[in-house]
Amino acid sequence: MRFEWHPKTPLEFVIFFVLLWCTVSFVLATIGGWRRLAEAYRFEGTFEGSQWRFTSARIRWGVNYNGCLTIGANERGLYVAVLLPFRLAHPPLFIPWSDIGVTEQRGLVFRYLEFGFLKAPGVPFRVRHQLGSALLEAGGWEADGLREKMIT
Repeated sequence: MRFEWHPKTPLEFVIFFVLLWCTVSFVLATIGGWRRLAEAYRFEGTFEGSQWRFTSARIRWGVNYNGCLTIGANERGLYVAVLLPFRLAHPPLFIPWSDIGVTEQRGLVFRYLEFGFLKAPGVPFRVRHQLGSALLEAGGWEADGLREKMIT
């Protein structure tokens, strides 16, 4: 069976595109775990601290956010936000350092830091080692000696 759709008006195409965009955003937020993170760590306000824009991360079940994140850190915690066109179902997050555990990981080519969260177990947040180290430094952690910091 083959599906063919031919919009008769530009409005039909726009409606279809908007519905598709919303559906994909909600599905990715659910599968990846962003909705779970937002239940515990939703952030409203203006973040004050070091920020890195157009960065990437991988979260649960291989959901990647490539080049569409702003990630920041200060002495209180970790900030993560999706760029505006992709923000639907992805509110900004702020996670206090006391709720974060970090492990170092090796991929086939790159090294990563994986952040785990006390109030959202099972939702890893993996970034390249260089960015992860910079985030830890901005948060006042000693990144050089990092092997593993587990949530207690």
